[in-house]
Amino acid sequence: MAESPPTPQLVLGPYYFGIVLNTFLYGILLLQLIIYYQGYKTDRPWLRYFVFYLFFVETVNTGISLAMIYQPLVGQFGTDGPMTFFPTLLPSQPLLETAISAPVQFFYAWRIRVIMKSNWVPALILLATFASIAGAFWTSISVVEAHTYLNKELVNHGALTWTWSTFGSDVIISIALITSLVRRKSGMKNTDDAINRIVRTTLQTGAITGIFSVLDVVLFVAVSNSTVNFTFDFGLPKLYSNALVSTLNARSGLVQVALEQPQDNVLFWKEPGAGVSTVRSSGRQVTSAGSAGSEVVFQTPNIYSRTEFIEMNSGGLDRDTAESGLYREPK
Repeated sequence: MAESPPTPQLVLGPYYFGIVLNTFLYGILLLQLIIYYQGYKTDRPWLRYFVFYLFFVETVNTGISLAMIYQPLVGQFGTDGPMTFFPTLLPSQPLLETAISAPVQFFYAWRIRVIMKSNWVPALILLATFASIAGAFWTSISVVEAHTYLNKELVNHGALTWTWSTFGSDVIISIALITSLVRRKSGMKNTDDAINRIVRTTLQTGAITGIFSVLDVVLFVAVSNSTVNFTFDFGLPKLYSNALVSTLNARSGLVQVALEQPQDNVLFWKEPGAGVSTVRSSGRQVTSAGSAGSEVVFQTPNIYSRTEFIEMNSGGLDRDTAESGLYREPK
């Protein structure tokens, strides 16, 4: 059997710092959600409900995490309980994390299928995600059975299955997205700049989640007589939700890159029901016609360029990744 954790710092400290990080990232998620619900009111209902589902589960996760750390720090203060027994609510952590990470990975699998028009990569993602779900249930049951830190080794197999499967799914998603985007480079500067921006965002969000997953696994195995891995484990669900919602919010960023305007929201404003609207700004005449998938034409004395307008709704979400180019050369 593994030794009992030697100090409260190695047992309760990681709980505390992990839950502080969890709560901090929850605040960031709230800001992301405000931006999403105010800026993307025309998204399909299922997508808005999906984002609300993430918010609901994240709220439950944060509440349970706070209650979890209250038990050893306050409820069992002055007893041997905090150094001996797992917190009563700890078995819920794997289930709630998977209730967040799995739907997000399913969403990415669907997007990759739309982008790549292939089934085998999404199938690998689904396989790894289902393995992580099974590992999460296994881990939760093992925590209940182990009950004490002395029996922590009973949790090892389920926890490793859960964490490695989740990490594997994340790696496949990142590689698939980056590969598909790089292949869409056309040699046109504006298009390639937009693609490079998406690749950087994908790398940044994927790298942070991946680093937390690896540290969670490595510390769980390497420092078996402590709970130091919980510092990163408790923050993982918030990283998944923030990554997804920030991706949805970044759709306006693609439009800004395409138009090369630092403040260009007015360019996308149209009178309700209007078929064509014209705005004059900085010596340019901008004409937008139709709805989703319409075209915006810029006219200056010496320049004539045309770019496809990406409507900021779920239909645009399909097009902004499914179509290979954002721009069209003038005929």
